[in-house]
Amino acid sequence: MGGNELLNILIQSIKSKLTGLVTKIRLYTSWAYVKTRIVIKIRDFFVNLLGIKPRNKEDYFNVGRWMLSKRLIYAAVIMIGVLSIWYISSETTLFKNFSQDGIKTYKYNSLRLRTAKGHVKITGKSGYLAYDGNVENGYANGEGVLYNPAGNAVYIGTFEQNDYEGYGTENYPTGSLHYIGDFHDCYYEGKGTLYRENGTREYYGDFFQGKKNGTGTLYDVGENEIYSGSFSADNIVYSELLGKNATEVNECYKGHSTLYVASDESVVVMDEINALYRGVADEDALDDEVKVDSVYVLQNFFNIGNESIESISDLKDALGEPIYQGNSEVVLPEAVAINLLGKKKNIFQGPVKMDLEQTFSDVAEVNSFDRDYSVYIYTFLRGEIAYSFVCKEKSEYFEFYYLSNANDDDAM
Repeated sequence: MGGNELLNILIQSIKSKLTGLVTKIRLYTSWAYVKTRIVIKIRDFFVNLLGIKPRNKEDYFNVGRWMLSKRLIYAAVIMIGVLSIWYISSETTLFKNFSQDGIKTYKYNSLRLRTAKGHVKITGKSGYLAYDGNVENGYANGEGVLYNPAGNAVYIGTFEQNDYEGYGTENYPTGSLHYIGDFHDCYYEGKGTLYRENGTREYYGDFFQGKKNGTGTLYDVGENEIYSGSFSADNIVYSELLGKNATEVNECYKGHSTLYVASDESVVVMDEINALYRGVADEDALDDEVKVDSVYVLQNFFNIGNESIESISDLKDALGEPIYQGNSEVVLPEAVAINLLGKKKNIFQGPVKMDLEQTFSDVAEVNSFDRDYSVYIYTFLRGEIAYSFVCKEKSEYFEFYYLSNANDDDAM
């Protein structure tokens, strides 16, 4: 037997002796094995603890008429302690409550968040950063930023008990600016500016409960001023145009207009606010300037406060019984309104025939129109304003409406 063979035998003998030792070392240093042994020990402990029946009175606690096993109480206390330690250790706020920039970070449902105060970060259910700002008593209070799961800031400003309150900026989900101004109870309320998603300004002025309400200005997509005046629940208060002269109306409406001129009246279409008005010469005015005696709104719904009404039945519930209803031959502004709406869809019995002489691209002289064209009208009185709703025939739904002063002869 050579020397190499003896050496191999020696090495194999040493390996066989060490294999068991190495295996045990690996086993005892494995967290899975250690955790399993701990769980088994805890289980055996509780099994032995609960398995021993009390033998005498000293093994019980007397609570009134009840006798409670001391071993059972001890087991419950230990179990509560174990569960508490497990829960606390799972909370990032105790063992890992700082982000890389040193700011405390909480899960959105963390109990410890309820007692946090000052600048913190809060993560959402999927782990994304949901809030970065000040908190107090579990609420967002003070300055902060709210994020969506995509990582875009949806609100930057002041909070009060999780509500947007005070001055702030709200963004579209994409992160582009939507509104900047005053908030109350998460609503736009006070002064603010509203933007389209493409970044152009849409409106600046007063808001109430999230809607345009008060005095404000509308802008087109090129940020040119369209209309300045009063608003209610996102709608222009058209009644404020009644009685104004042409110069005063031009101070309110600065968008594109189309003028229809007849012998004794004129109709001005305000293309960018979906409305038109009828003007008549004021015989009492020194300058004989045209004044607005009726305004036509080219929409098939009517707003009262925050309520949008589309049917005659609902109008009767809101305004009472009509002071007039019946068939009527069209007047010039009705004819213009019908023809404008007919360009989008055929809602009446075709267009009203008109003999026009186009003097300019946005000015037409009306020589005549079909006065035998008939519509059905419901007229309601609300305060000093008469509201007339125009239908194709007697039906439950109207196509547009107009308003005029109730004491005018043309109101009905």
